[in-house]
Amino acid sequence: MSNQANRISRRAFVGGLSASLLAGAAPRRTWSKTTADVIVIGAGLAGLHAASLMEKAGYRVIVLEGAGHVGGRLHTLDDLPGKPDAGGIQIGAGYQRFHAIADQLGVERYVPPPSGRGALYHIGGTSMTAKQWPKAMENILSETEKAIPPDRLLFSYLKNLPKFENIADWMQPEHQTVDMALSQYLRDQGASAEALRLINANLNGNSIDQQSALHWARSLAIFRMGGGPTRYVRGGTQRMTNAMAASLRSEILLNSAVMAIQDEGDGVEIALTDGRKYGARHIICTAPFSALRSIRIEADLPPDLRMMIARLPYTKASFAYLAASAPFWKSDGLPETIWSDDPMLGRMFVLGDDPAMVKIWLNGPSADLVDAMDDATAGAAIIRKIETARPSAKGKLKFLRMFSWQKNPFARGIYHHIGAGQGSALVSATRHRGRRLHFAGEHLAQHSSGMEGALESGQRTAAHVLENL
Repeated sequence: MSNQANRISRRAFVGGLSASLLAGAAPRRTWSKTTADVIVIGAGLAGLHAASLMEKAGYRVIVLEGAGHVGGRLHTLDDLPGKPDAGGIQIGAGYQRFHAIADQLGVERYVPPPSGRGALYHIGGTSMTAKQWPKAMENILSETEKAIPPDRLLFSYLKNLPKFENIADWMQPEHQTVDMALSQYLRDQGASAEALRLINANLNGNSIDQQSALHWARSLAIFRMGGGPTRYVRGGTQRMTNAMAASLRSEILLNSAVMAIQDEGDGVEIALTDGRKYGARHIICTAPFSALRSIRIEADLPPDLRMMIARLPYTKASFAYLAASAPFWKSDGLPETIWSDDPMLGRMFVLGDDPAMVKIWLNGPSADLVDAMDDATAGAAIIRKIETARPSAKGKLKFLRMFSWQKNPFARGIYHHIGAGQGSALVSATRHRGRRLHFAGEHLAQHSSGMEGALESGQRTAAHVLENL
């Protein structure tokens, strides 16, 4: 066990080891005997960053984590060859907070070698390259669309979205005019029915009917303002949250799933599923809203925030991890990546040549499809699909495991997206400032997304709490 892992294990008490803190707990209103000044729910990026800021300000902090490890949706599959990441994979050049914290903690990042450009398209059961696509029989797009590769169709229709000068411009009332279903926006731009079908096949979301065009206007602004190369964490992104946890003096209580949160006005009480209770002057809840729906909240929350907790959509994502006996993608002269409209194939990415590994990424209804199957059956079916799409893979793949984010009770999805018609309510939720009960996470970021968004929100919420302690 590494020194860093030892440091985490000494403080990350599991189960009831810290229940003595509440032995003979005083009445809720006797706040001189509360468990902590601040309790943070969730040991992901937002929670750990908020806890660090509170701790540095001199306050007593406890972090409650429902899972048996820190990281949240930064999750490295250490049990698989090459230790691939299941969440929190790419670090954008614009991730200033992430890079600053990583530098402080000595977390190494690197720029990966360039991968093969383009994709092998497997459409309607037939494989073809980008060069072959325009004249393929399976290409039934409109005449103005035929030359556009399937994975570029969406972006070809997003060019008329508002171009924000600042990322936070998505919050401005005048831009809520594009807060409509992505499918409607695309139809208004002239997208054909076949274009809509192909875009929906591998959408980073659950469906073009559910996702808002405003979500993409915000995403494009983030892409444009990023600049520089994408990096990865050496050894997997969970090394980042492990290092953040190891740097804390505060207790991190693992396997501590929250059942209920009650705001008493002069403090907040938390009940865990195992019967333990904790009290604090302030609570910072960083659980994704998708997971927060299973927690009873007794507090005076504004309607927009309650609506977002109940309805903010999270992208369903299921992955299949496969080992290859040889890197077949190097020998057949075809692009590394596969992009398919087959719901059991989705997108295939090469994870590395040594060890030779590939990953199948399925979203939305495709994720539901494989989640309804047992893992071995799903894995075997996926391998058959790859071998059909790419004969050079035949006999070279071995199923290792499936990973489903929506099956994870502390995530229920890989990341949020703005649902159609939800823009104004989400803006209101990001601006909410609680009195005792506070919320943070990537879903409440204003200027960033993903990992950087989690850090942004955790930092902003911690600053608000510090103003009120």
